[in-house]
Amino acid sequence: MKKLAAVSMTALMIALLVGLVATPASAQQYPPEKPTCQVSDTTISPGDQVTVSGKHWQPGSTVTFTLQPEGIDLGSASVGQNGEFSAVVTIPDSIQPGAHTIVCSGIDRMGDPVVVGIDVQILGVVGGGGAAFTGTVLNVPLWIVLITALFAAGVVVVAIGRRRRRSVGTGP
Repeated sequence: MKKLAAVSMTALMIALLVGLVATPASAQQYPPEKPTCQVSDTTISPGDQVTVSGKHWQPGSTVTFTLQPEGIDLGSASVGQNGEFSAVVTIPDSIQPGAHTIVCSGIDRMGDPVVVGIDVQILGVVGGGGAAFTGTVLNVPLWIVLITALFAAGVVVVAIGRRRRRSVGTGP
């Protein structure tokens, strides 16, 4: 009986050991998801900062950013061990308004080169810079003329009023 219990325990231990060893590693999706590139805002102005981020890139690799069609280098970011990156880039002040593409270039999880673009709209600068237009043009000489005219009108009204009082007081 003791021998049967020992054999049973040994068989159970071997079965458990084989079961633990034979379990597959955590399954990964095949094919791996395609790398992504996204921006925090797709309507931006020259000089604005925008966050560029992405997922499913080769961990430890570098993703570079360019603004097309001009081919302006916006910088780069290192991909973390989770396959994600995020970086803040600045849109140059000299960029022309209109449709542009921020392009992310790097390596996917399979080790192949990948280029992914996201369309953005660059807005024009209104008024060419300088102080904001508030709807009023302060023209100092015009204000001085207006104030002087109102003062003169007041003097005339007072003079006419005094003359009338004098003529009323000297009457029959």
